[in-house]
Amino acid sequence: MIKRYFLFLLFLMGVLCSVNAISTTISCTNGTSTYYIDVDDVYSESLILTEFENADWYIEAPVIIGYNGTRWYFESESDLIRSLCVIYPLYSPDLVLGGDFRAYSNGKEILWTTIYSMSDGSLAGNFEIPEGSLVYGCIRSHGWTSSTYKLDGVGLVSSSTTSYFGSKVVGTEFGFTSVASGGSLTVFQPVTFLEGTSESVLLLHEYPDFGNISIYAEPESDVYEGANLLGTTDNGGFLALQLPIGNHDLKFVKDEYWDCYETITISVEDETELFVSLSPKSSIFQVSKEFSGSLYPNSVGTLSMDINPVKDAYAAKLRVSGVEVNKVYYQTHEIPKAADGSYILGDVTSTQNIEIEFKTPSSWGEKTFAVEISATDIEGTAYTNLETIDYEVLELPFLLEMPETFGIGINDITLTDQSGTAYSVLMVLYDSNDVEVWSSSTNLLEYCDYTFEVPVNDAGDYTLELNAKAGTVKTYYSIDIIEPITLITEEINVNPGKVATVQFKISNPTSSVKYYTAELTCPFFNESINKTFSIAPGTVYKTVDISFEVPEGLELENYQLILEISDPDKLEPIYSGNVVLTISKESLIFASVPGGNTTLILLAAAVLLIVGTFAALRLKK
Repeated sequence: MIKRYFLFLLFLMGVLCSVNAISTTISCTNGTSTYYIDVDDVYSESLILTEFENADWYIEAPVIIGYNGTRWYFESESDLIRSLCVIYPLYSPDLVLGGDFRAYSNGKEILWTTIYSMSDGSLAGNFEIPEGSLVYGCIRSHGWTSSTYKLDGVGLVSSSTTSYFGSKVVGTEFGFTSVASGGSLTVFQPVTFLEGTSESVLLLHEYPDFGNISIYAEPESDVYEGANLLGTTDNGGFLALQLPIGNHDLKFVKDEYWDCYETITISVEDETELFVSLSPKSSIFQVSKEFSGSLYPNSVGTLSMDINPVKDAYAAKLRVSGVEVNKVYYQTHEIPKAADGSYILGDVTSTQNIEIEFKTPSSWGEKTFAVEISATDIEGTAYTNLETIDYEVLELPFLLEMPETFGIGINDITLTDQSGTAYSVLMVLYDSNDVEVWSSSTNLLEYCDYTFEVPVNDAGDYTLELNAKAGTVKTYYSIDIIEPITLITEEINVNPGKVATVQFKISNPTSSVKYYTAELTCPFFNESINKTFSIAPGTVYKTVDISFEVPEGLELENYQLILEISDPDKLEPIYSGNVVLTISKESLIFASVPGGNTTLILLAAAVLLIVGTFAALRLKK
């Protein structure tokens, strides 16, 4: 009899052992997978570990293969599901950690809704669930009898040891029959669970819309949101994430660098790009920078920099090298360049903005320049931020043909589209005071060309602006128009019957021979006097003469002559000027001097007379 009681006791102990709680299996601590949960940062790693180790799984415990702070990785999808379905004790239903975590399957966050039985073991009712949702369930029996449970339209489960099941909903609703002693149901769906029975407990998690973010930072930088490690940038400094839409406060951490904080806004419509510049601890500023708009050859770019002092910075200076700087703005005001080439910022104790306006080069492609910010802290320790600014100059959507040199008159500029799209083009000419002197526009058709005729009336410095595609493409060209012709002879005194000469200077800055025609119109001749001449390439100035004989018997003492210089490639003369001719009654000696000025001639004669007198006196001695 004692033996029978002893055997029964052993049997009872065996049965009791068979229904004892099963503990979480942690196979390793540094493994990762695409199935994980992110626990709210109010829980420490040790507290999370304690919760998992003390959880009563009853049927089958999930396998955890690694954890890092608040992120915990599971071996498989079924292990992840078990952590969502059956984390509760028998008579006091609750989720481990109070359900304060977000679940990820295949690296993407999923909505999960868990329904579990009350203390009386009842779980019944119909629930509206969108077609295509995934439904997972976990059933456990109390005692030694096997029960049958049914999910209408989903499948049939009949086992006292089944840990979980899963299937895709083919209808729009399903029913769950009464569970004798406990069970749970987890639904993964794209919308909120709609309704349940009064006997059920619903844990609803709103499904967030997600957006993509591409992060560019220093290689091997850890990216946190709160205490949650979102990921680490690769060897190239890149990290791609999916985050719920809305605002996120991110922290970037890397050894030997100051921690950096960035607030971003995620949207569903557009992929977000975040460029983060971590400052080494030899620098006193954390710097973030961005360009406004697209950059094209010969355009004006603007670099905006926010400088945030890690500690109060004193006597800060800015230097820019490798690019032509137009202006620098600090605290919205333009600041001048100092004698040593720097820009004085002064003391910086809070985040400030700097805008550097610079001229882009004439070629397109990847470009770079450097910005150096130096300062000291209150103890006099010197710091230097050396920022390398990489930017891209885009190719213009059109080909541009301009004259080798611009001159007074009409200058032809031809644009040919090479983008394959039609767009408007506005061309504006400004003088040296930035006053518009001419403008014209056209609609440039795909792969077609158009020639603008740009008029220039006077010599000087000009700026030509091309504005295309509704202002998204801008480029500028400096035009220096020199006075190509200078009149030497403005007045002529000459006797009738003698030869008069008009002189002028002309230049040729081009690399080819230029041909011109000079035409002198005299009112006492029926025809004008013409002279064709050439100028060698690169000639600064060449003096050209036009001579004619003054007729006898002219009635007037003064005449106005008109000199015009023409380029055979242009319709209008490139120069027009006036010469005053005075008929002189002076001696033939004076009158024969070409273009003679009476005063100068008399002075020259006096000098010759004095020299002759001294020479005669020396001979007498």
